[in-house]
This record gives sequence, C-alpha cells and structure tokens, in this order.
Amino acid sequence: MIDGARMPRRALVDAVAAALHLAAGVVLLAGAGRLTVELPVRLSAPGVPAEPFASVDLAAAAAVVVLASAVARLLASIPPLRDRVDDQLARGRAGWRWLELSQSASITIVLVALLNGVSEAGVLVALYALAAGAVLLLWIQDRQTAPGPRGLAPFSAGAAIGIVPWGVVALYQVTRLLVGEPVSDVVSAGTIALLLLAAASWFSVWWHREHRRSAHPAADAERVATLLGLAHSAVLVVLVRLLG
Repeated sequence: MIDGARMPRRALVDAVAAALHLAAGVVLLAGAGRLTVELPVRLSAPGVPAEPFASVDLAAAAAVVVLASAVARLLASIPPLRDRVDDQLARGRAGWRWLELSQSASITIVLVALLNGVSEAGVLVALYALAAGAVLLLWIQDRQTAPGPRGLAPFSAGAAIGIVPWGVVALYQVTRLLVGEPVSDVVSAGTIALLLLAAASWFSVWWHREHRRSAHPAADAERVATLLGLAHSAVLVVLVRLLG
C-alpha cells in the first residue's frame, strides 16, 4: 500500500517526467524536417507492385512514441485522473501504466523492425499486435488476480508473447549478416538498448510482484517504470539523431 504522503510525490514525479518526455518530443519534431530517414513499407499481394507503397518517417514516428508517454504522464499527474491512479496504486494496481506501455512498446517494435529491414506490412501489423497484446496480459493480471507472488500466469504468457517480435527482429539481423548486408552499428546498438529496456520493464514487473522488499512496492515499481520510460525516450532521440 502507498501512504498518503507518497501520493503527491508520485504526481510530481509524473509531471516532471511528462515535461522531459515533451522536451524529447519537441527535439524530434524540430529535427523531423532535416532528419529525413524514410523507412519503406511494402505489401506482398497479387497485383500489387513490388515497390514500397508507403514509408514511415523515423523522427516523426519516434516523436509519437515520446509524446504519447508525455500525455500519459501528464494526465496521471492532474485531477481527476490523478486521484484514480493513486487509488489504483494504493490497491497494488498499475492499470494506467499498461496503457502507456502498450503503445510505446508496440510502436517501438515496429520502428525497430523497420530499421532492421522488416518492411512487409502484414508482418509489421502482427508485431504491433503481439507487443500490445503482451502488455494487455499485464493489465488482465492486475484486474483479475491479487497482488503478490501468486497469479503470474498472465505475466508468463505475456512475456512469452512479448519476446516473439524481438525474435523476428533477431532473425532478420542474422539473415542480413549471413548474406553480407548487416545493419549499421548505430541500428544494432539502438536495437540492443531498446531490447534491454523492454526486458528491464518486464523484470521490474516480476521483481516488484514476486519480491516485496519494501513497504511500498507499488510506488517503487512506478518509480522504476518512470525512469525506464525516460531512458526509452532518450534512446529514441539519440538513435534518430545519429541516423539522421
């Protein structure tokens, strides 16, 4: 449980995080005009030309991820949603966090896949759905099971589903390496950094549920999630700037 004294601090931390995410989003949008990294999207179907039918602007798409986190954190820091989030956390629930994570995780894996050469539209949609669905299982766990070491079946299923998109990216990386067309060092490093942050997010969920090493596990989990979210935005900004 979270005591009353910690509630205002949580809202303040979220407000600061929202400001930092917003600043990162502004940096990305400001550079979108000259950081022109267009990622092609193809659709393999009878009668459809082999050429890309669409493209994704890396800077703009990364800005969407960062600004979505900014909006989520801002809303969680102001009434009336602030009180609802605090009430959920007091009961060991983190429902609002899963909404933010589902979008940042799913859009990020699509961008990572595009950077690693996955351009088929159907595959990209499937990766998005798998990433979002994995986080949805964490929300189901929050809603249907009591906090604590029990009830980790949704978490386990979500982790198994969530690793699949990264496995697809790894397959493409290895294939490109074998045919002599490896991705750049920047893309490889960015992919690893984002994978580690994703893994850290899932580890934190397990750790704070399985190992109650403090009097306020829900508040501690929120603090870790906030820091990981900021690190995620920072990696996206650096990745876009280096590739641009």
